[in-house]
Amino acid sequence: MLPGAGDRGRYNPSILTRIVFLVAATLLLALGAMMLVAFRGPPPHARPMMLVEATGLLRGGTQPPGSWQISRYQSDRAPAPDAGQESNRAGAERVAGLLGVPANAVALIQERPPIGMPRPGPEIEPRPDMGMEFDPGRMMLRGSFALAVREDGKNWSVLLGRQGPNWRWYAITLSLMAGIFILLLLPAYWVARRITQPIRLLAEGAARERPERAEPLPIGGPPEVRAMGIAYNHMRARIADYVSERTAMLVAIAHDLRTPMTRLSFRLEQLPDGPRAKAQADVQEMRAMVTDLLDFMREGTEGRQRARIDLSAIVETLADDLADMGHDVVVTASQRAVIEGDALALRRCIGNMVENAVRYGGSARVSLRVEGHRAIVDVVDSGPGVPPEILDRLCEPFYRGEASRNRETGGVGLGLSIARTIAEGHEGSIGFANRAEGGLRATVILPLDR
Repeated sequence: MLPGAGDRGRYNPSILTRIVFLVAATLLLALGAMMLVAFRGPPPHARPMMLVEATGLLRGGTQPPGSWQISRYQSDRAPAPDAGQESNRAGAERVAGLLGVPANAVALIQERPPIGMPRPGPEIEPRPDMGMEFDPGRMMLRGSFALAVREDGKNWSVLLGRQGPNWRWYAITLSLMAGIFILLLLPAYWVARRITQPIRLLAEGAARERPERAEPLPIGGPPEVRAMGIAYNHMRARIADYVSERTAMLVAIAHDLRTPMTRLSFRLEQLPDGPRAKAQADVQEMRAMVTDLLDFMREGTEGRQRARIDLSAIVETLADDLADMGHDVVVTASQRAVIEGDALALRRCIGNMVENAVRYGGSARVSLRVEGHRAIVDVVDSGPGVPPEILDRLCEPFYRGEASRNRETGGVGLGLSIARTIAEGHEGSIGFANRAEGGLRATVILPLDR
């Protein structure tokens, strides 16, 4: 059963459909919130003050509910309208009737309404045809006003009122907006994750050094992403088949070359000593090249049994063996680092790095340390270093930093390629850097066994 095949019977909308649905849901929720605030919420402005309530404040009553700011003071004259205000004689007469004082003993100053807006008046005008009676206290005061009454025939008691913002309306509106934002954020995150997760897996698969060795990507997500994943898996399979065919061909050719080289070695025995020694050296060089080529090919294709091993034991044993052979190899630092891998392959990986340092730098200083969940092996030499422009090419097959083609100094050019293949096979990596004090630093990074 193919990955993701179980999703075929279930409706799986495309990315375009998902985005359209998300936008439509956003608009519907926003419209519903606007209608809820407009028709079910409190008015955006504070509650207006009835004329009878303002009259009660003049008599010393309590302030009505709302966000009105009330102040009082005494004056020897009636308040005069400022800019943007006007005197409301009709309202003053209604207050005088409620207080039982002469009309000229009351003054009412209100904000002038905007142009085109009706002047403030009773909430419900008296309509004899509907049997309604006039109620002077139903007149509403909005914005700001000044209401004054002359108490003793000389001094005026002035009441100032200013309508503040309706904080409850703002709180409800902002709470609804925040709620809608959270409600939309969760499905938007879910949709975005469903869309981007297969794409992220595809990007990680394509970023691998050897994608032909990786497992096929799981197929899921919208149809567009599924089609892209299927195409990637098909491409990966074709690349793997291509590499496998070429590798098998090269291994077969290299293996078959050993037989004619063996026959050639026997025939060289019939030559005189001088020419025979040179010819045998050439045959030996060819045989070494074929052996390196076979090793390089097999390291990338053969799967070996892995076990938990102590990398420090491999490093120390390798250094001792090379030192016994007369090479200047010293372990400067070692730390226990248990990893899961192939001991023989890892010994060859580190050995190729150390031998490369000895061949080009004359000596090798090896250190092993643990950082986090990684084991880091550094191999440094005291040679001339490598030009910066070729550092990235040192692990290319058959590439040699040494210009000559002499095997005594440069080899075939597969040692570092084999080392990189082994390191990557253990989910590790290899890097190179020139040292400031001279020489080259080669670093092998391997994951620890958890």
